[in-house]
Amino acid sequence: MQPLKHIFEWYFGVPPADPGQGTAWNFTSRTPWPPGTPDWLLLILGAAAIGFVVWIYRRDARSSGWLAKSGLIALRLTAIGLMLVFLTELTLSIDRTGLPVVVVLIDDSASMETEEQFPGKEQDAAARSLLNGLSDSRVTRLNLAKGVLLRDDATFLHQLLQRHKLQVYRFSETAVPADNEHFECMTPEDVKTLLPALSGLKGTGEQTRPGPAVRKVLNDLRGAPPSAIIILSDGITSTTDADRLTTAADAARSRLVPIYAVGTGSEEATRDLELFDLLADEVAFVNDPVTFTAKLRSFGFAGKEVTITLREKDSPEILTTTRVKAPADGQSSKVELTFAPPKDGDFEYIVEAVPAPRETTVENNSKSRRVSVRQERIRVLLADSIPRYEFRYLKHLLERDKTIELKTVLQEADVEYAAEDTTALDNFPVRKEDLFRFDAVILGDINPGYLSEGVFENLREFVREAGGGLVVVAGPQYTPLALRGTTLDAMLPVQLSSAKAPPADAPIVEGFRPELTIEGRKSSSIFRFAESELESLQIFRKLPELYWLFEAPELKPGAMVFVERPPRGLDGARLPVIALQRYGAGKVLFHATDDVWRWRFRTGDTYYGRYWVQAIRYLSRSRLLGKDRGAELDTDRQDYQRGDTIHFRVRFFEDRLSPIENDGVTVMVERRGDVQRPVKLTRIPQTPSVFEGQLPGAGEGTYHAWVATPAFRDAPPARDFRVESTDRERQRRALDRAELEQTARRTHGKYYSLWDAGKLPEEIPAGQPVPLESQEPIALWNRWELLLLFSAILTAEWLLRKRCRMA
Repeated sequence: MQPLKHIFEWYFGVPPADPGQGTAWNFTSRTPWPPGTPDWLLLILGAAAIGFVVWIYRRDARSSGWLAKSGLIALRLTAIGLMLVFLTELTLSIDRTGLPVVVVLIDDSASMETEEQFPGKEQDAAARSLLNGLSDSRVTRLNLAKGVLLRDDATFLHQLLQRHKLQVYRFSETAVPADNEHFECMTPEDVKTLLPALSGLKGTGEQTRPGPAVRKVLNDLRGAPPSAIIILSDGITSTTDADRLTTAADAARSRLVPIYAVGTGSEEATRDLELFDLLADEVAFVNDPVTFTAKLRSFGFAGKEVTITLREKDSPEILTTTRVKAPADGQSSKVELTFAPPKDGDFEYIVEAVPAPRETTVENNSKSRRVSVRQERIRVLLADSIPRYEFRYLKHLLERDKTIELKTVLQEADVEYAAEDTTALDNFPVRKEDLFRFDAVILGDINPGYLSEGVFENLREFVREAGGGLVVVAGPQYTPLALRGTTLDAMLPVQLSSAKAPPADAPIVEGFRPELTIEGRKSSSIFRFAESELESLQIFRKLPELYWLFEAPELKPGAMVFVERPPRGLDGARLPVIALQRYGAGKVLFHATDDVWRWRFRTGDTYYGRYWVQAIRYLSRSRLLGKDRGAELDTDRQDYQRGDTIHFRVRFFEDRLSPIENDGVTVMVERRGDVQRPVKLTRIPQTPSVFEGQLPGAGEGTYHAWVATPAFRDAPPARDFRVESTDRERQRRALDRAELEQTARRTHGKYYSLWDAGKLPEEIPAGQPVPLESQEPIALWNRWELLLLFSAILTAEWLLRKRCRMA
């Protein structure tokens, strides 16, 4: 039939079809009989006409043979048929058609980077055979999908092109062309240009939303729906149930588009151990235990024993081990390792879950933390007039902390106090060398009358010259009003001339909930109660209320308020609760309240202790770590998920060291084994000595960042952090075959495993041709060829009738 169609089209002057195209014939006519005539009536009349012609010639040509009778009947019926062509004005329309479209959707989300270990040797060998020809030999789900499409010089794609057009998409959050282009008619040559794009696909998608991806494809091809959609995926949806693949089944079925699903991966739960959220003190001390706390998440090892080890980086020696039971799939449990470092120095420790048999991914089995091990502990002097609540709780806290060496002074204590308490001193250090042995000094509600002017001068030099830290805690008796006019007055961040204390005889029944300022959140790590800044802020907002407050509304130039009391009433002002003043090489922290001990309510030392220890370390950091005192570099946290934005913050301790330009700070970021990337930081208007910047879209890996400009005399401030794969993509590991099968069944498609996916191109339906272009209609009823044919038929019938002696 096709050769005959081509001859007629050539005769009618229809241009030949391009490769991959065809033609469709459509006939149209105008009915000469009245509109609304029933079809059954026309059928009866047609049958009656045929019967009448047959009856006439059987009667009139009774003496003729059956061949002549048949010829006469055929000629008369043909003439009647041609008469109907003339009467109905029969017209031929020839439409140019194209091959139907088949869409290939390949999942490139992060879950497709999961490495598989198939249970049987045959399946494992078959999986590895799919990877022949790929540059990446890892048995990941994405590589297996690429192997299905690209093996044997992309035979799968070439077979589809024999009867279809081809569109190839990749998807995670949505569907996009695999090579960022659409081919109107993909030829084998087009496949060659597509191969590099497919080979280079990486599983980087932060979310998997197969439902919206299928709907996007249907919307892109809404003018000519595809004849089928082939999806290569593990079937996992990492967002909500509204994005599952089955939610798009109804939309595909309503457009008669079957979905053929190829499950990439093993149905067994992926076997994996993952360590995350590793915490350890930044500063430790020789022969004092350091606790490393982390979380262990497992898949496929529920209830099995897992060995956790601690070692130094680049050293195979195991420092300590522990064994824990792996939690249920997708769940996490806490693990702890304790180690007493025998020597001082700066070390990078690695906590690792020993790889288990047939574990698919071992890159996430370990985490590292840098710890500065000091020979001596932080030396703290705590002084007060009487043992107030703040003094008692703080003394007990610091006594138990192994990283702190505490000495105390109580001005109004009994004579026996110094002999009975191992931390007690007979009096406040008078000599400069005695005071300078400490790293931080905490002054409570002390009576300045017991201290000489020489002691105050030593305190000033201790902070300004030696870089020590000083904490002044206000109290109802002496501090800080009794310090007016003394050397310490000039060191405090608040103006004492306009300050006042609450009346001593007035009961305080109304509390207040303090608020963290932007400086309190960003300028230091004192209020870091959790891994992230947001979590820390949420914890701070839930801390108990405070009551007593020394009101100091005026600040000195350069002072920073970390915590403030919100306004009371319409004309109320914000009052500082905790404020900081940089004084020379050191810092002075001022507490306008002695109620911080109330933060122990129902939580003990969890947050109260964390605040005080972090404050002490912050105030004495330059003495502890021996770092350049000019600035510090910090990030909002140490562990990130892929796709997160890394926030950098550089804080200059002295204004004279801060760059004049608002964008005068550059942080250099380097991933292990990768190139360096500069990040520009800009000044924060509210805090001129703080610069911030962002690094978006960092890939997975361990990073080292340092301040490149301005230059520092010694080693520049530095910071390490790590970027990991998105947790949402790792929470579900096993192939969701049920999801893929249900979608294929509801759309009248079919599910294929990796092992029989090669049959798919042969079994997929050919589909309906797609109209592309319509030619000019051909009016057959007034063609001279038909008129000539009609005349010839009438002539032939007359001659045959004459031969049969019927004319």
